Amino acid sequence: MRIFSIILILIFPYFGLAQTTITGDYQGLLRLENNTWTQGHAFYMRITAVAGLIDGESREEVVGENTFINKKVLGSFENKKSFEITQNAVLKSSNGSANTCLLSMSFHFVDSNAYWVGTFKSQKCPSMKGSLILYKTRIELDQDPTPLHDHRWVTRFQEDLEYGLSAPDKRPEELKSFSFQSIYFEYNRDEIPKTYYPYLDLMARMILGHSDLRIKVVGNTDSDGSDTYNIDLSKRRAEAITSYFISKGLNKDRIVIAYNGENKPKDTNKTADGKKRNRRVDFSFI
Repeated sequence: MRIFSIILILIFPYFGLAQTTITGDYQGLLRLENNTWTQGHAFYMRITAVAGLIDGESREEVVGENTFINKKVLGSFENKKSFEITQNAVLKSSNGSANTCLLSMSFHFVDSNAYWVGTFKSQKCPSMKGSLILYKTRIELDQDPTPLHDHRWVTRFQEDLEYGLSAPDKRPEELKSFSFQSIYFEYNRDEIPKTYYPYLDLMARMILGHSDLRIKVVGNTDSDGSDTYNIDLSKRRAEAITSYFISKGLNKDRIVIAYNGENKPKDTNKTADGKKRNRRVDFSFI
């Protein structure tokens, strides 16, 4: 029992690290009200949250330029999924000016995608209000006059938002829990039933979120018709899925198709229900 207790004491901190925490480094985008995320500025933040209080630093950069400003931030929190901070001083800026708008920000954690979503406003500059979206990062904030990180990440992040991808730390968890299901087609048809669109959208997001993943799409048919006709029908079904994935942002070179015709049935072809289960497209990651 004593050994078991010691083991629990040793591993408990690691369980704590897996939970949502406010302390850490963040990166993301800041945009003014009525602007799109493609017009946003690069935003970084490093904060420490202890005993209900927050201390840290933020940094804003104009994308494609060396323009930056670092500010001191202070704030508070009541739980691990929301907090408020205020910029209260300029620490360093590219133009050396301390005459700038200081922002008050409010953030909350979104469980479904692991982003920290926030709003900001400035009492000194009433027109300075808008929103932010951040995620935990390993980029360490400093006051270097050059960009902290190549701004190409901003374009990738804007695309992530457009495609509805979760934060980078969330994606391995999503992939681990993802399960394949077949897409079933009507008799002698290659049109994708609309009821499958949400599932196909989810699958596309899985692939878009992992640069090392490709998808194999395999068409199948029931036994009605000739071998030649069924090979062609199964190919058309696989191609319909491929076209759908491409419309959702996947590059064609990340999709491999195969087609079996009637040669690899999932069920018997002697019953109507069995034939329904054979008119399908199957998937696998490669």
